[in-house]
Amino acid sequence: MSFATFYRLSSSGLIAAAFLAVAIAGVLSPVLILLPGCLIIASWFLDTARVRQLLPEWAWRSIILSYLPIYFLDYRYLSKSLLLSTLHLLIFLLVLRLITHDEDRAFLHELLACCGSLLIAAALTTELIFVICLMLFVTFAAGSLLLFDMKRCGADALKSGAIQPVVVSERLKGTGYELYTGFPSGTAVALTLVLAAAVILLAVPLFFLFPRAFPGVSFPPSGHPVALSGFSETVALGAIGRIKESGEPVMKVRVDSAPARLPPDLKWRGIALDRFDGRSWSRSSKERFRIPTQAGFFKLQEYTQGPELLVQTFLLEPIVTDVVFGSHRMLAVSGDLGWLERDASENVFSRTPRDAQVRYSVVSDITRLDPLHIAGSHGPPPDDIRACCLQLPAIDPRIGVLANRVTESADTPYEKALLLEAHLRSAYGYSLDLKGTPDHPDPVAMFLFDIRRGHCEYFASAMAVMLRRLGIPSRLINGFRSGEYNRLSGHWTVRQYNAHSWVEAWFAGVGWVAFDPTPGEPEGRRSFFLQAAAGVFDALDLWWTDDVVNYDLRKQSSLLRTGFTTLRDYGNAARAATVQAGGSIRNGLARPHSGSRAICGITLACLLVLAFVFKGGLRRGLSRVRRALPISGGGRSEARRRSAIAGIYEEALILLRRRGLERGGSQTPREFARQQAGAPFGGDLLSLTDIYNRVRFGSRTEEEDLARARSLLRAIRHHP
Repeated sequence: MSFATFYRLSSSGLIAAAFLAVAIAGVLSPVLILLPGCLIIASWFLDTARVRQLLPEWAWRSIILSYLPIYFLDYRYLSKSLLLSTLHLLIFLLVLRLITHDEDRAFLHELLACCGSLLIAAALTTELIFVICLMLFVTFAAGSLLLFDMKRCGADALKSGAIQPVVVSERLKGTGYELYTGFPSGTAVALTLVLAAAVILLAVPLFFLFPRAFPGVSFPPSGHPVALSGFSETVALGAIGRIKESGEPVMKVRVDSAPARLPPDLKWRGIALDRFDGRSWSRSSKERFRIPTQAGFFKLQEYTQGPELLVQTFLLEPIVTDVVFGSHRMLAVSGDLGWLERDASENVFSRTPRDAQVRYSVVSDITRLDPLHIAGSHGPPPDDIRACCLQLPAIDPRIGVLANRVTESADTPYEKALLLEAHLRSAYGYSLDLKGTPDHPDPVAMFLFDIRRGHCEYFASAMAVMLRRLGIPSRLINGFRSGEYNRLSGHWTVRQYNAHSWVEAWFAGVGWVAFDPTPGEPEGRRSFFLQAAAGVFDALDLWWTDDVVNYDLRKQSSLLRTGFTTLRDYGNAARAATVQAGGSIRNGLARPHSGSRAICGITLACLLVLAFVFKGGLRRGLSRVRRALPISGGGRSEARRRSAIAGIYEEALILLRRRGLERGGSQTPREFARQQAGAPFGGDLLSLTDIYNRVRFGSRTEEEDLARARSLLRAIRHHP
């Protein structure tokens, strides 16, 4: 590959990477994506020098200046956004630069325009694919800058006569590329990749360590949130069947418990609908109440039903609903969503616009209640629950007959609910394609007695209606099943086809209990390769969004604390290993064993040889150390004793740790010694601790203190 081709490829790739980053941000119309995209591709095949010669220089500049009125109109009447109108201007300049192949002095202008486009794209998108565009941009920028500098330096050298090419190809004469007749393209590619990797490796630590004094700046995308018809306040039967075929992601959820410890029927509760008009469900009360905050959380309940709490972190995609999702029964919601509101049916709503991804946490009580306790609870429902959750329109009388026949063997309301749930699960089939009359006056009766197949809305509606016919308060719940668990990142990916409806029934002394009368839904099968690829992409996407896009001051402080703690632990381990090695050497010298004596003798001989060979440098080094120490004479002896006593105490701790006795992080040395008072070595350890504390807090030591510490260590070592 020639120098000119490589230079043009890098320059074109730089512009293409910046444009691709803007295109994936979702702020350009299809026309503004296709037209510049086609021009960028066509520019590679055009003779750009000839295109530039079609018009004089002043004409090209006039074209650029003529865009300024368009820029103003775009800002005032079309995009109505300074950011988007500036982005349109940058795209125009980049495409014009590419098809005219301007002189080299415009290269830096091109680079600045590309950087501006990339920064705008970064403010408008949080998609993982932006990372790929960024990597491409850095790579092409490194190559372009490298070749631009080579060409400029070569041109200056040729102009000044500093160097002259010996052999010049005929096709390169007069092009400015005479010095690059035998251009090593392979070496240039390798150098470009090395430079790009170096830039990225230097930028990553700066990103994580640069102080997060202020929150990041971002702008909402211009795209529309995904419509989820199953979450409007009025839901007609059959609406969920139309969205279950979509695999669009709705949310990603992380929990603080292993999947094996979670309930098998884990769901993300959305909205409770308590009013049924025979064909659709809705909320009977539209009134909402603001929820007060406590310590950064919105408190939803005053008590828990048991010790099993679950913390969930939701990353919600832009969707058309203000409902706050969470596992039932929600106790508290983090303050990430701004103000929260709730209604009489325990539905929780946020006031934060959902035109971008939303991250929040929920604490739920997932304690499984004892069925005997539920069955043994009796009593009439409160007036407000009776008014909204026992209401029924005129329905087919066969529904009540069926409910009584199925539950005739039950003695309590809870047993009746269980029998209805089991009957619907076993006697009816699941199907997304409901046959029959769409405008049937009683779709529940059509499902129960004619079609006998349907999706979750029909099962939930049938159970709720039959419970109400039996005098048991009930309501329909819309939400999502748990979704697909990703083992790589430990999160659940919830898609639109995981949308689900179930039932909550009220029992005295217990409250609302969930039931799911829908039989097992067939899951779409994917090949192992596609499933693994989707899992990797979901894990990377969650890491990018949670740990990069949402990297804030709190996460930075946590990262720094973890880093400092790790360094301190390594330092403590190294110090302990040094003390242990010193103790082993002392033990080896004191032990009458020929092998140990031989090893120690060889070690000492090697040290003597090294000292003789490097005696000059050793003498100079010791002199420098001696001059650097602020002690002399008796001060050196004092420092030696203090260091030796501290090492003896550390060796005693290592010895006790091997016996299973380890000092706690919050224990003082004396508290730890008193804790071992009943052990055979307890008195010796306490005496050694007293000597260590005197050394530690600055009291003067004597030679007998060091001798005493050594004696106590030997005593501790010989005690069992």
